[in-house]
Amino acid sequence: ESADVQASEKLPEDVAADLGTDLRNGLSSGQAAEILARDGPNELEKPPKPTLLMLFIMQLTGFVIVLLMVAAVASIFVN
Repeated sequence: ESADVQASEKLPEDVAADLGTDLRNGLSSGQAAEILARDGPNELEKPPKPTLLMLFIMQLTGFVIVLLMVAAVASIFVN
């Protein structure tokens, strides 16, 4: 098989062989510890929390809020 084939396109047995593991027994404790030390925990990075300014701006972009702001500006020009 070519080296550019994605793991999702391979047979499970081939992926296990590439990773040096067994489908029935999984990784040994030593292999798991080595991978954890090398790659870190299997977690997604948490997105940064929005700043207060961004929260304020996100609140102002709702359809009803924009409609009310347009109506207020129109009311100022009419009066």
